[in-house]
Amino acid sequence: MDFNIELTDPRDFPSTVHRRVYAFAKGITPLEHSLAVVTDCNMRESCTDYHNFIMDTLSDMYDNAETYYLPVGQLENFLCGRRLNGMKQKFPSKTKAMLSQERNTTHGYIFLFYMLGKMGIMNGNSLIISDEDMDIISKNVNAPTSPISLEKRLKALARMGFLRTDGGFVSTRYPNMFPAMCALANRAAKSSGFDFFLFSICEFRNIYKKYRPSWEDYFRPLAASQRETAYCLHDFVVKNKMKPIISTYWKIDYKYKGTQVMCIGSEGDRERLLDVRIVGAYNWENHTLVNNWLAKESPEFQKLVLRHIWRCDACSTLHLGMHIKVLGKRQRVCGGGQIGFRWRNPATDDLEAIRKLIQLRCDFIDNLL
Repeated sequence: MDFNIELTDPRDFPSTVHRRVYAFAKGITPLEHSLAVVTDCNMRESCTDYHNFIMDTLSDMYDNAETYYLPVGQLENFLCGRRLNGMKQKFPSKTKAMLSQERNTTHGYIFLFYMLGKMGIMNGNSLIISDEDMDIISKNVNAPTSPISLEKRLKALARMGFLRTDGGFVSTRYPNMFPAMCALANRAAKSSGFDFFLFSICEFRNIYKKYRPSWEDYFRPLAASQRETAYCLHDFVVKNKMKPIISTYWKIDYKYKGTQVMCIGSEGDRERLLDVRIVGAYNWENHTLVNNWLAKESPEFQKLVLRHIWRCDACSTLHLGMHIKVLGKRQRVCGGGQIGFRWRNPATDDLEAIRKLIQLRCDFIDNLL
């Protein structure tokens, strides 16, 4: 699979699992960026080997998904043409389980490499793992959200020359990959948060000094047209005295006078997409003020923002959202009842409305302070 092709249409992929693998691979940091601070020649060679191993494995995984025991077609067969949000509401637990398995198509393998790097000891071009540690790894990689046994995973990875030996592992195609894998894994104290995220995207800038991603890192995996839109919005809000803040590894927050205005993400539900969310008013703020301002706008603008209400999509089995009124219309929303607006892959024609909502939010904040 050529991950440099800018595929964005769901019909371009054989299944949602393939879209997941594609999206994950697009998020791997290119070597020209991740090697920027790696000056040691041996470590640069190891980083290159590990990066190539990951990219080639993901390519093989895309082309031979069943060989890696990925749940190809499982979600599609479950939905059987029905709407996903409707199934979330009707069968929340079962749908969540299906989505978790789909989302973890690549995570289970990356988590395996993380645990091997964390627990392994280098010995030449071999990685030594004790039997006790292998038992721990085996129990952890076969999780309900990614139910593929260690034996099956290692069988699949043997295709890429990743082989288990009596004392650990060797890589016949990429013999120098282990130092970089171990160094990056040992930066992460746990399998969540920024450090694990940076491990999963092969961000070698995190090896020597704690690296915090920038908005360029979040925009890079997007298709060219999406990336252009993201920079357009970023430049607009920064010019208007809003500050970009990266406190979570899946989005960039933009704040005005310390209060949230917008966030931009590049993950999406099943593919790399530009996800723009604008706050109108939090649940503890005055909804009447926002509704009054929206009521003064043209009917065309009102109709447009109602189409882009940040609606609850039954993201949790514990709640299915709550209802509030926006411009007199009942809307099911998340966030404890906040008014918000959301665009997935906004077009150029959407930018004027997005900018207007951003300005309305800033006016709202000025009135609060």
